[in-house]
Amino acid sequence: MRSYLATIGLIVLLGWLGTACGPLDDISSGKAFLEAFPSEDTLILQTGTGDIAQQKSGLRSISQAMVGDRADLHDLSFYVAWQVNNQARDIFNTIWFITRFQPSQAVLEDGILGEGDDQLTYDARAVWGPFSDDEGKNLEFILHVWRCIDPDDGRRTFIWFAAGRPKQAGDDAWVPFLYGGAKPLAGSNGSLTRQGIVEVDCDAIRLLDPTEDDIGSATYAFEEGTGYSAVAAVGEDVWTDDTHTKTGNATYFYGHTSEGYTVLDFDVDADLQVVDGTAAKESLHVRTGWLDNGNGRSDANASGGDLGDASAELTECWGINLLQTYFHLLTPDGEIENGNVSSCFSIDPIQAPQIDYQAIRDLFSKDF
Repeated sequence: MRSYLATIGLIVLLGWLGTACGPLDDISSGKAFLEAFPSEDTLILQTGTGDIAQQKSGLRSISQAMVGDRADLHDLSFYVAWQVNNQARDIFNTIWFITRFQPSQAVLEDGILGEGDDQLTYDARAVWGPFSDDEGKNLEFILHVWRCIDPDDGRRTFIWFAAGRPKQAGDDAWVPFLYGGAKPLAGSNGSLTRQGIVEVDCDAIRLLDPTEDDIGSATYAFEEGTGYSAVAAVGEDVWTDDTHTKTGNATYFYGHTSEGYTVLDFDVDADLQVVDGTAAKESLHVRTGWLDNGNGRSDANASGGDLGDASAELTECWGINLLQTYFHLLTPDGEIENGNVSSCFSIDPIQAPQIDYQAIRDLFSKDF
């Protein structure tokens, strides 16, 4: 899917470079739609210290590591955060990039989106595209954006969807594959808090382009406010391994404060090879906290799969060099503890409002 988004972005850039531009108002230039998007720093992964190449590796098994070894749960947490945050950044940046440029059509127009209690009144809309595919796949894409008014608080809300179709096909051939909404919210001190969501239908993308191999759907949300930023995600029937042989569901939350503290919390169904040679999936929950200097702690729990009705619990702490300072593993077979627990700190939640997926999803409808 990442190459898919990169292609759209390149097409927009090439089309823009070949277009003359003159004096434009905020609507026709597309600038009126920019305030909903996150700042560049919101989706950037705060990594702390250490070798990035080594950090980008997954956890292949639940096993004992010796104090002084590389911290396994740090590398797993970094790997997951790297994957999800970069995917969210690619998607939001692609939409942001497109809407920086002059739309194919943009008008001030009053209308209504949605049905029943989910109706939104809009006062402007814009269309970018169609953009021709430049990879020989005979596809073209289009992006629609509406600027709406939330009836609950009178604030601006932005709704969008992207669709693709084979070139020269009729209007009934458009296949929507990306839906989203975003809303600037007023902060308590008058600052701007942005909150948004986008859902990617990977199965729809594969209908358009069978060479794409992502499946299921992925929903990404962001929120940025004074002193913090957060990214959350939900994957439904998505790949849960790098070899694209196992599917499952996953949830994810990443938050970072301006004081230099990061917390990561995720659940995933994956085969952790608790018993070698089996393909049973365990339910894994990991909660990780780390400081910008590298110090960190992870608490993990695995259940189901090879573990049956039992569970395995693992706590791992590390220092600024990402080497393990404490290790505690509790399994049905026994307990192992190494190091000094006093080297660990407690994982505190990010003091940010919880991202309400359903409330944001209610801002847009697929029945456009």
